[in-house]
Amino acid sequence: MLGTMAQCGFGWWYSLTTVPATSPGVSVTPGSGSKGSYYQLASGANLANDVYGIRLWFTTGSTTSTIRDILADIGIDPAGGTSYSQTGGINNIFVPQASSAVNSGRWFYFPLFIKAGSSVGVRGQANNTSTFRCAAWFFGKPTSPHSIDVATYSETLGVSGNGGTPFTCGNTATWGSWTSLGSLTRACWYFALAFGHNVGTTSSQMYFAELAYGDGTNMITIIPCKPMFNPGSAEASGSPMLDGVWKVPAGGTLYVRGSASGTAETTEAVVVALGG
Repeated sequence: MLGTMAQCGFGWWYSLTTVPATSPGVSVTPGSGSKGSYYQLASGANLANDVYGIRLWFTTGSTTSTIRDILADIGIDPAGGTSYSQTGGINNIFVPQASSAVNSGRWFYFPLFIKAGSSVGVRGQANNTSTFRCAAWFFGKPTSPHSIDVATYSETLGVSGNGGTPFTCGNTATWGSWTSLGSLTRACWYFALAFGHNVGTTSSQMYFAELAYGDGTNMITIIPCKPMFNPGSAEASGSPMLDGVWKVPAGGTLYVRGSASGTAETTEAVVVALGG
């Protein structure tokens, strides 16, 4: 079910973004249909301690009257340079039509271990090369390291082209049917769901989506009622951090379903799963 942190605080953190800003983090120019260049979020000198979790904030990824599927990678160079690799990083975080900072953007938290002295970068892929922004916070020195769960690998399910797997949301606060996002190749216990629209015009309304593990009939809900906010301007959308924790074995299948407050628009989803 919903993720909860252990009774453990962090005695150290680092971020490029330390005060409120309407243009937080770094500007990322994505590749069109393939991954673009990396942009640094933290240098090896910045990460003076082992990292036990990373918080990400994606903003300003929407364009008026334009479909904006965006996939973002977090790459790591253990040597502290700029030779970023997806080994130990996170692939294909789905951040479609991310709204401005003042309209919330899209937030994630990943309990991912990153060795001290590593550098971390972000890159993107989209259906066009308009920029988006990414801010990151890194947390370390846990007060109770023996009681905190931390992941060492990730995998992503549901990616299709520049976006995610289409699913049909129910209209007017009804739920649609469960749609498979695929099966895990390794056991995972932490999950971050992202969903959005593959349309050039969106209306002002609320959406919920749920992530579940099961066989399509017998389901265990891992993330209930994750919200997405459509302000109705610039085809933008935002979503808060809302993770899920459940031990799903290798071969386990994950499903998504959704509900709209009004008439649902074409919707797609991706899930990032962490384990180890």
